[in-house]
Amino acid sequence: MIETARGTVHEWQRDHMGHINVRAYMEFLDAACWQFYAMLGMTPSLLRSGALHLAAVQQNISYQKELYPGDTVAVRTGVLEIRGKVLRFRHELFNTETGDICSVCDFTVVCLDPKTHKSRLFPDEVTVKALAFILPATA
Repeated sequence: MIETARGTVHEWQRDHMGHINVRAYMEFLDAACWQFYAMLGMTPSLLRSGALHLAAVQQNISYQKELYPGDTVAVRTGVLEIRGKVLRFRHELFNTETGDICSVCDFTVVCLDPKTHKSRLFPDEVTVKALAFILPATA
């Protein structure tokens, strides 16, 4: 897995139970997505150019440890699968002080043709880069 984001939990992210709200976890994970896309060659300028679009079609998240204001966190990302038009990857959000994994989220995104709004193959160079981050299969 490769590090794709870092951050600090802030007081304003705390919910009525004293730990950070699930929305804050997703903010860290979303930031990691855009960094990861850029690492795969799907840079902001490429996406803005209209050469391709991405559609998030599924997210499965588990919350494993609570985070509190002042905690420092990082996200590691690896590819679960890339096939044709579909990319599946995993983020692990962890506490940098303790090393505890606080959240795991599996994302599925589809590559879209911006003109037709239909799925299309990922560019070859994206597929090659994604394969470099493939995670070992687990039982």
